Amino acid sequence: MEEITKFLLQVLAYGGGSAAVAYLLFQWLGRTWIENKFAQRLDQLRHQHALELQRLRVEIDAMLSGALKLQEKEFLVLPEAWAKLDEAHGLVNWLVAPLQQYADVDRMNSARLEEFLSSTEFSASQKDEVRSARDKNKTYQEILFRHRLRKVKQAFSDLQTYVARDGIFLPPALESKFKAISEMLWSAVISKEVGHEAEDWKMQRKGWDKVREEAEPLYLDIKAHIQERLHSHSRQ
Repeated sequence: MEEITKFLLQVLAYGGGSAAVAYLLFQWLGRTWIENKFAQRLDQLRHQHALELQRLRVEIDAMLSGALKLQEKEFLVLPEAWAKLDEAHGLVNWLVAPLQQYADVDRMNSARLEEFLSSTEFSASQKDEVRSARDKNKTYQEILFRHRLRKVKQAFSDLQTYVARDGIFLPPALESKFKAISEMLWSAVISKEVGHEAEDWKMQRKGWDKVREEAEPLYLDIKAHIQERLHSHSRQ
């Protein structure tokens, strides 16, 4: 009010009429009102800007935290998935390989045979089968094949279970490759098992060809993919 009074007195001192006073007062008050409104609006915008920056910081922090947690989980899953694939792949190769080596139990005397059977994983009844068999080699090889087949199927089951449970943490392309090689390895195992039962060497050979021609290149591709992902995580 002091500023307004001073302003009016100055206008009157210079001979301003009521119209001039009203006009100048409107100009002065209008400018002041606009400046005040502008200052208020600027404060509001600054406040809104600060709130938006804070919201973005929280959102970005949450995104980075989620990305880091996902990378940490993938870093743990990749080696374990590879270990299970490597074991299954090695055992399938071992099972379907055309050339198999067996101990010649027919040539062993009783003492040597007992010593050898005690080193196997055969059950007591299976050991009795070998001891009493007329063709010990054939009986021993058949039992050994069943043991090998059981190990292969267990390793394959472990691989499938792990990929089904934790594959969500793998990149989609890599998860698809794991599923594809699992199907190839399983197909090879079935060819070997059915061919063995039917004594069909051609079908057994199909299992070996499946592994060498299809599964092996994909196995090496998966290995390179996993190495690249792990190195990428370590660089980051």
